[in-house]
Amino acid sequence: MTDPGDSGACGEDRELDADADLVRAYEDGATISELAARFGMTYYKARASLISAGVELRRVGPTTPSAPPGLVKAYLDGATIHDVAKRFGLSFGVARRMLLQSGVQLRPKGGGSSGAGRS
Repeated sequence: MTDPGDSGACGEDRELDADADLVRAYEDGATISELAARFGMTYYKARASLISAGVELRRVGPTTPSAPPGLVKAYLDGATIHDVAKRFGLSFGVARRMLLQSGVQLRPKGGGSSGAGRS
């Protein structure tokens, strides 16, 4: 008969191997949802296992690519976000996020002087 402590050690070894496999798969690009399905655990258990293993989790959701050359300059030269979005074939939201990501301080809505001279 085996000592109860032995079975625990063996189980711990399997758990460490599974954690190492989980971390390796995540670092190779698998998502947490994919890992949960692959390793038979919940999303939250897979996420907690990665965090406890010291893994820095990737950002969730789509990332905005860098602004194409000329987009920031066009905005800083006075074009509106709608103008630069149209010129570069982007949606308003993507163009706005690119500007913010590039460190541009956006102008207030309306441009401030468009109503000047009206009575």
